Amino acid sequence: MRENILKISGLTKHYGKITAVNALDLEIKKGNVFGLLGPNGSGKSTTLGIILGVTQKSSGEYQWFDQQPIASQRKRIGAILESPTFYPYLSGVQNLKIVCRIKDVPQQRIDEVLKIVGLYERGRSPFKTYSLGMKQRLAIASALLSDPEVLILDEPTNGLDPQGIAEIRQLILEIAAGGKTIILASHLLDEVQKVCTHFAVLKNGKKIFTGSVAESLSGNDGVEISSFNIEQLEELAKAYKGVKQIKKNNLNRLEVQFDDQVNILEFHQYLIEKGIVLNHLAYINKSLEKQFLELLSA
Repeated sequence: MRENILKISGLTKHYGKITAVNALDLEIKKGNVFGLLGPNGSGKSTTLGIILGVTQKSSGEYQWFDQQPIASQRKRIGAILESPTFYPYLSGVQNLKIVCRIKDVPQQRIDEVLKIVGLYERGRSPFKTYSLGMKQRLAIASALLSDPEVLILDEPTNGLDPQGIAEIRQLILEIAAGGKTIILASHLLDEVQKVCTHFAVLKNGKKIFTGSVAESLSGNDGVEISSFNIEQLEELAKAYKGVKQIKKNNLNRLEVQFDDQVNILEFHQYLIEKGIVLNHLAYINKSLEKQFLELLSA
């Protein structure tokens, strides 16, 4: 069993009468790409601020690696909590040299991290000439300077265009493939689904779900069916034992959900025996979006 990188127990943060984080329990294993998923105001950024020691908790505990205080773990953790801020008239390399002095890490890592994030060719260009995606990649480069075991990213694709989002996602996957543990906060379901191995959903500061992305997306979520007589098809589907839910979508097709015991082939055979010929039959793939919306509305 893989070791814990981070364990959070009963973590709570109050801002006056507002509870931003409410009795949060989490365990993040080494090698995970762990997503904190939730709408704005759900407590994601506050949680990251607490575990990085920049926000005071009201109660609860968190433990990095072992029981040493967070101050002694700084070089093992790289983080970006806000929009990247660098000196606009200095180059990427010059800005990273300043970061090296602040973090007390050798400047020999600069070229290496620029290559990792794909900015080596533009490292001597002024920061002000960078696109938003390049600025975000430079911020990730700065977080990698100490070669940390853990990388923490708060909304890493926020404000980027589709190309920039795709580039940052690919970069995160490449960094994770190198063995680092990554914790990222996001309100974008697609980002978590495509990048993360595990995730937790937060709502009003509370954890309402946690699990692996692969398990959440395994199997299917029923079938989409259609025939020339959609009304009769709907009546027969409703009468079939094991059908949990039926709804008509905007394509005038039926989306049918079943109990786990239902065999789709037997259901199809039942329709044929009743004189219904389908002109469309397709599995509905599971998505985090549907589960997320169901969790938030519960």
